[in-house]
Amino acid sequence: MFDALERCKSDPYRRAFAAVTETGDLDASPATLAAEHCETELEATRVSAAAKRVIERVAMTHPTGVLTNGAGHQQRAKLERHGLEAVVDAVIVSGDVGMRKPDRRIFDRARRALPADDYVYVGDSYEEDIVGARDAGFRTVYVVEDGGKGAATDAADAVVSSVDDLLEPDLLPEPIRRPFELPKS
Repeated sequence: MFDALERCKSDPYRRAFAAVTETGDLDASPATLAAEHCETELEATRVSAAAKRVIERVAMTHPTGVLTNGAGHQQRAKLERHGLEAVVDAVIVSGDVGMRKPDRRIFDRARRALPADDYVYVGDSYEEDIVGARDAGFRTVYVVEDGGKGAATDAADAVVSSVDDLLEPDLLPEPIRRPFELPKS
């Protein structure tokens, strides 16, 4: 399954379970196993209240999108489950476009989907998110639980230990603070 996801192949879950059923003695069809796996994966996803507030806050005043690796239908189902699909303006999923982060072309596609003067990308994968976004000309915020101690962070414009930190924009460097600020009334 991970190979199919990495290669942006269509229907990676069914493909994976087709291979499993060929080698095993399973009664269920690949389609049934894939559907069950996808539902289990959806049930396991969590979006913190802080992450949801950050997305909602940014979306009040700035074009906002999600750029993610994975199967399009599954990633969109996750956003829908957590009520985020209605908040963001664009969703770019590697499985839909045939390329994965950190490939610069997927960031260019995001740029075309969300025209803006400046781009700030928040991510938790250094190579895929931060290096990829930085190479594509985005400003970057690296979310790393230990605050980046011992981790490579030089491509990040800011390092935070939690998405919660984005609710305190004064803690961020000036060039990337603006999207996270509360709208002026």
